[in-house]
Amino acid sequence: MNLSLIGLLISYSMALYLFSTAFYEAIRFSREKGKVNGSTFLFSFTFAMIFTRITYLFHPY
Repeated sequence: MNLSLIGLLISYSMALYLFSTAFYEAIRFSREKGKVNGSTFLFSFTFAMIFTRITYLFHPY
């Protein structure tokens, strides 16, 4: 395996994990009443977008 493929797999799996974490937090927010702490959602979604961009960089054409 070359390093490009390893980088692709790691960044893709991290993006999927972070998107699922953000989705879980959004579901949890919808059940709560009143104020919620949205820092986990914001950081998860932001870093998921960053890892999606990194995945795009490692994708072979």
